[in-house]
Amino acid sequence: MEVEDCGGLTVAYNLTRMARQAGKRRDVVLRPIIPTQAAATDLAAIYAPAWQIWADNIDRILAGYDPQPLPTADTLTVDTVDQVQAAISSVAQEFLTFLTARIAPGLRQWAVRSERVHRSKWSAAIKAGVGVDLDLILSAQPVEETLGTWLARNVALVTNVSDQAQGRIADAVFRGYEQRTPVREVAKEIREATGMGRDRAIRIASHQNSSLSAALDTERQAEAGLDFFKWRHSAKRFPRQDHLARDGKIYNLRTGKERDGSGQVAADDRPGMKPFCGCRAQAWIPILSDIE
Repeated sequence: MEVEDCGGLTVAYNLTRMARQAGKRRDVVLRPIIPTQAAATDLAAIYAPAWQIWADNIDRILAGYDPQPLPTADTLTVDTVDQVQAAISSVAQEFLTFLTARIAPGLRQWAVRSERVHRSKWSAAIKAGVGVDLDLILSAQPVEETLGTWLARNVALVTNVSDQAQGRIADAVFRGYEQRTPVREVAKEIREATGMGRDRAIRIASHQNSSLSAALDTERQAEAGLDFFKWRHSAKRFPRQDHLARDGKIYNLRTGKERDGSGQVAADDRPGMKPFCGCRAQAWIPILSDIE
């Protein structure tokens, strides 16, 4: 693979040069890579144990729950509190074991699979837009750091989903003791807590599916020696107005500055980075623009 230095950054190949050699005489915008809902659903399934383990152990947690006052044996009430606390702690420990044995490997496999799909779509976009086949050139090696960062982030996120569920459950139980709440009402609160965990896990999975694809967009474009991308808006029903205003504009891949110098996007507000952002960074290959 050809390796050269462009502006202080090492790139694997120069896609602009390849496009010119392929006879392109106009600026080329490659089709965007859109992450699929199916991938987000698969990721949500990997996240699911973070809330499911709590939903499956409601009876176990409440087995020792007895908020009724005991006029002659107050220490027994303390014993039941300790029993419930021990059950909550035990479930939390089981989750950590599951995290190491199943969830983290599942996240790693998902990330590897997503990178492979993204690479294939990137290669197909180049072939369709430029007429060059890079299947044998592209590999996972240039984006390994991006995948590692994503994996560490998601292990932390899935752990936090469980931690939040545990906190809400413990709060519901101990408020139940203070207020002498019947067990059925406490169980209802715990089910609501696990439902909140489920909803949050689904939201995180959707965002992380999009953000990984966006990060890979940036890495692949930089690898190809490209300096700019074209903002493509998602056309969602309720868009961010500032994102809608960026549609079709050209931005520097590294600095986020608009090509005509009129604006700049923050490093954490690139296409696909914000929650529920469906915008994409389309690879922009200057042909005439560089000549001019």
